[in-house]
Amino acid sequence: MKQRRIVVRGTLALFAGLAVAACDDATGLDSLEDGLLLDMAIVSADAALEDLGTWGMPFGFRGPSRVEGAGGPGRPGGRHGIGDALSGTREKTFYDAAGVEQESYDELTTASIHFVSEVSGDVARDDWSATIYRLRDMVITGMEGEETHRTWNGSGEEDITRSRNVAEDGTVRTSQMSGTFTYTDVVVPVPGSEPRYPISGTITRSMTGSVVNGPNGDETRSAEITITFDGDETATIVVNGVEMEIDLTTREGRSPLRGRGGKRGS
Repeated sequence: MKQRRIVVRGTLALFAGLAVAACDDATGLDSLEDGLLLDMAIVSADAALEDLGTWGMPFGFRGPSRVEGAGGPGRPGGRHGIGDALSGTREKTFYDAAGVEQESYDELTTASIHFVSEVSGDVARDDWSATIYRLRDMVITGMEGEETHRTWNGSGEEDITRSRNVAEDGTVRTSQMSGTFTYTDVVVPVPGSEPRYPISGTITRSMTGSVVNGPNGDETRSAEITITFDGDETATIVVNGVEMEIDLTTREGRSPLRGRGGKRGS
């Protein structure tokens, strides 16, 4: 059973620019014919944009080690996210190079940070809406001295207890999803660097989704999802063997997914 280690309070913002769009590339979105798998791909892509917003913002780790309420070191929701209000908290613990805990963040002597964040609430955008819970437990290393990059490792869990998607033909698909995820050596330039995108590393997700009383009755699907960064404005996402791209520059109201080599969703 999931154990939530933080009491959810306050407000944060979450980007949910998740308008589902088709793609002309048969090797990408069109190949992901199962609507429930597409829902899981959208959730994963949106979460990656949320991560990018955290990684690319000025650190903002000064102050008390536990903060409840608005604001945060890179608000959830990505660079352009405004979204609906979510409850959330964040915790951070600073360490020097010897692993000794520090009372506060120091630009030169802090070597690593243990960072835990949690958000939950309702989000909506165009033809997609959901109730989301997401917990991240991260360790940031490579920070001592005049660093140029920081490395993120960690894990997390998420529940999407109600995801409602309206297709172009007016069909409504309501699904529930849950899963776990792992960050492995995601190397990110320090805030203010150009380019600002992660230069390497992966996020892997294991998700399960279900539809009750859908067009085809009750359905359940599982997905193994890998997102890989390589330093440019797109990240590769593979969902049960189907490869697509996440546009890391996606703005509000647009789908973050696009077929590999195909047109960007709109």
